[in-house]
Amino acid sequence: MTKPDENPALIAAQEAQRKINEALDAGHSFRLEAGAGAGKTYSLVAALKRLIAERGPALVRAGQKVACITYTEVARNEIAQEIEDHPAILVNTIHGFSWAFLRQFQKALRDLVGEMEDRKEKVEQGGGIGSKPVDYDLGFFGVDMDRVTLSHDDIPEMMANLLQKEKFRRILTQQFPVIFIDEYQDTHRQFMEAITEHFLKPATGPLVGLFGDHWQTIYRSEYELAEYPIKEIAKGSNFRSVPAVVDVLNKLRPELHQAVHDPEAKGEARFFHTNAYKGQRTNDRHSKEDLPPDLARCTREDLMQRLQAEGWDLSRTKVLMLTHNVLAAEQGYPNLAEVFSGRNDLFAKKEDPAIKFFAEVVEPICAAYGASRYGDMFRAYGSGPAITKHEDKASWRRDMDALQKLRAEGTIGQVIDHLKVTRRPSPPDRVLRRDEELIALNGDPIPEDASALMRYSKLRDIRYGEVVEVVKFIEKQTSFATQHSVKGAEFENVLVVLGGGWNHYNWPQLLELIETNALNAKNTKGFYRARNLFYVSISRPMTRLAVLATQTMPDTALAAVNRLFGGDNVEELAILT
Repeated sequence: MTKPDENPALIAAQEAQRKINEALDAGHSFRLEAGAGAGKTYSLVAALKRLIAERGPALVRAGQKVACITYTEVARNEIAQEIEDHPAILVNTIHGFSWAFLRQFQKALRDLVGEMEDRKEKVEQGGGIGSKPVDYDLGFFGVDMDRVTLSHDDIPEMMANLLQKEKFRRILTQQFPVIFIDEYQDTHRQFMEAITEHFLKPATGPLVGLFGDHWQTIYRSEYELAEYPIKEIAKGSNFRSVPAVVDVLNKLRPELHQAVHDPEAKGEARFFHTNAYKGQRTNDRHSKEDLPPDLARCTREDLMQRLQAEGWDLSRTKVLMLTHNVLAAEQGYPNLAEVFSGRNDLFAKKEDPAIKFFAEVVEPICAAYGASRYGDMFRAYGSGPAITKHEDKASWRRDMDALQKLRAEGTIGQVIDHLKVTRRPSPPDRVLRRDEELIALNGDPIPEDASALMRYSKLRDIRYGEVVEVVKFIEKQTSFATQHSVKGAEFENVLVVLGGGWNHYNWPQLLELIETNALNAKNTKGFYRARNLFYVSISRPMTRLAVLATQTMPDTALAAVNRLFGGDNVEELAILT
């Protein structure tokens, strides 16, 4: 067991915490840059506990709170539990925090709704805005005779718009003299721009603490570090991985050198490539120089058997893949993967509105209903049930039983049509608009440039059972995962498979650019996007890391691999066909 004074990671973490405390004492905003495995949440919670100890009673007396804005409900619950839900701290997601603030200003909200050009038709159909209350509970936009309801996407945008006005900035500062933002790099872009423009640049308003890592930006379209005019505090610790893995991370990212928690810990970090294969390789639009799919799968399976023989426990191993078309057939969603061919990120990151709706709303509701967890079902639904008599309960049960049957036997289109009628739950606006566009065509061919509508049309014909399987995959209920789905997670052993099939990620080019740094206007965005995903992937393991590249690796790319992993840890596999 490593003693505290022999734990380099702990020493580095204590130094970072000292700098955070100095910033808090001086009233200065700051940004904590904490690499993978550094213990970012620990630092955030420690800062909150210090504020509670020193300012908690005074904040409560003044009717003020420290706001801690999180990226997910899971993170919110974890942090709230750590601080025992102290009354001086409000821990909430950006949607929860923003709505708690916005709901106070009904007239301003009505004005903002009235300025939405893309909502004018729905507003008119619903009888106008008038003096109707603006609410947010169902997650989709709507106007009826009694109220206006906002969509999920509206909330952070409205918060950013409200912060354009000095009056609301003053009220926010009065209510929340300190604001911490967890995973700042993935937080809503307009919201972060408003915070930067109106609080950070003029150095006014609340003390703002940003916690995160811009190298782990994988959910947004801006992959480089935004300009934040505040002090950076680097947390150079790694409490997760053995020295063999951390050594690779430090070579990849020398500007944030991480100290390990146990310098003597044993483990490995290895890279396998398939350049020895001289047979025919892929050459389609999104997959260049890769092994044929069946051979790629066999190569991966053979390598896993070998690693198992060498001591890997496969039950404690996660396989991270960016080769969706190979994986899809094994996992049970081949037709769905075909619809998203070349744009697999649309379902892996839940960017497609239908997939997002199924994964985040429909499947959780159905899982809760199937297990008779009705409280969880209505939480996933977004509001309490309007059940006042027996028939209400019977109606819910009929609708849910019909939905469960369609999930098992029907198509995606049949499920959507059912939900359009029952609204239990209602499909989001973006899905409903696609449906309206299809109906408006009245059977005419879909225009060639309407790629999203074409994709939606094909999606409707696929068996919904494939959605069930892909959601299991997205939500990490299998031994496989894409790199996108494991951010923040850790595993004993990790095998990362780099292959073709994604138009956003070119792994051979990434490794070449790591070596040459020959960035230009054309390749810069793609470089940072792929680099961040590669970094997230290889920083997941605690003990053993293996990377398998199934595409041909140019000499320059192999030079980068040898520098990062060390020549003794790089192996060319003999491919038997």
